Amino acid sequence: MKRKLTAAGAAGFVSVMALAGCGGPPLIYNGQELSEVEKSMEEIDAAWKQSVANGVEATVSDDSRCYLQVNDETVAETAVCGPIHYLGNDETTWDGAQWEAIAAGKDKFSLKSETSFVPNQQLQANTDLYRPDDKEPPAEMALKEPDAPVAEKDKAFWLPVGQAPVQADSSNAKPGILKSPIGTVSVVSTEMSNRIGGASNRQQAPEGTQFLTINFSALTGFEPSSDVSAMAVVVGDKTYPVETVDGQSVVVPVSGDLEKALLRLTYDGLDQDLSLSDLSRVDESVAAGLYSDLETEPKESESRSGDRRINEAEADNTFSGSLNYKVQAERLAYDQERKWPAAGMSWLKVNLSTNTIGPEWDGKGYDRGVYGLTKTIETPTLQIAGKSIAGELGDVDNGFFGGGQEVWYQVPADSPQATFSADVKLVGVLKSTRSSAKNAPPSVEHVYQIRDVNLEFAPKAGN
Repeated sequence: MKRKLTAAGAAGFVSVMALAGCGGPPLIYNGQELSEVEKSMEEIDAAWKQSVANGVEATVSDDSRCYLQVNDETVAETAVCGPIHYLGNDETTWDGAQWEAIAAGKDKFSLKSETSFVPNQQLQANTDLYRPDDKEPPAEMALKEPDAPVAEKDKAFWLPVGQAPVQADSSNAKPGILKSPIGTVSVVSTEMSNRIGGASNRQQAPEGTQFLTINFSALTGFEPSSDVSAMAVVVGDKTYPVETVDGQSVVVPVSGDLEKALLRLTYDGLDQDLSLSDLSRVDESVAAGLYSDLETEPKESESRSGDRRINEAEADNTFSGSLNYKVQAERLAYDQERKWPAAGMSWLKVNLSTNTIGPEWDGKGYDRGVYGLTKTIETPTLQIAGKSIAGELGDVDNGFFGGGQEVWYQVPADSPQATFSADVKLVGVLKSTRSSAKNAPPSVEHVYQIRDVNLEFAPKAGN
């Protein structure tokens, strides 16, 4: 875990304790006076230099060395050595070492350091640094990190699991969301840096670029192997493709005005952009139906059916017949055949299922006239937000209950209600071989009117 220096250390200043040489006040450790402090410091200096030489790559100053941490002549249990900047760390830190007290005569101890050093330590609060030789830390506390391999220019790469910045795990941050017909891309945080990775995979940004790290909580809306799905970072006129998914944090070396950096999600030719500076969608009218807070199916589906009969005022009551109908509806943000609706709109697919009996000519007794009939849907219309919208006829489903005719509309993505109307027209020619009524008309035409079928969509559960 990366840790910062204390406030004093970060500012390039630490407090250094001055004792008056051999005649100064004695140092106390665990209630006992210490002896041979200078020898103890020489031993820990040598051990630390050997540890640095044998350890991971790090930068130290000529003035980096080990110190006691002292509070009012009382020595803390941990000594510190540094400053030191390890490869893979973003900051200059200190190494810590525990002391072991060894008896050195009556009522006195000498200190022996353990052989192992713990990196990435902070200076202990309310203590001063002390050495018996009065040497002080370097004036410039921040040291340069050792050189690291330079990342490939313009090439995105993924961080291993566990190396994402800590803020990527924050559950309090409001994510930036982009949706596609196959899922959701959710960005929880971004970060700019010149270096990325741990000691084993540290990289530095190519010249003239910075690393932009994007941390995701969801990546179900992007399939890099698909020929209709793509994702990229866009800065000005420069596009940096993200061609794989291998983790939760992608790193892209980018240049330009980074305040204008965008994450672009493309699906079937439509681009959606997320501002990486504030995690907001750039144009909320694009693919608006994906973000609607309305259910796909309307409420009270059982109420959208009915029947119509030929009434007594038509054809001198010599024709009889009836129509049963059912209206189903569905909101769609995208349709594979029709592709994307206009900006700010959703598809509304209405399926009108009809079943008819007749019309037949009713003669005297059991005489009747039977007709070969053709059925068509005419003037399918929606009334929505005070406007009338004509529908486009789609496929015919010849399945259960006489089949259904698809009617397609583009409606405002946030509109919760519409009313549907249509005419069902029947036209037929008398089948003389099946008709017994001698005076039956040679043809028939009748229109059933379906009016004001309510389509009301409820808010999605949980919103």
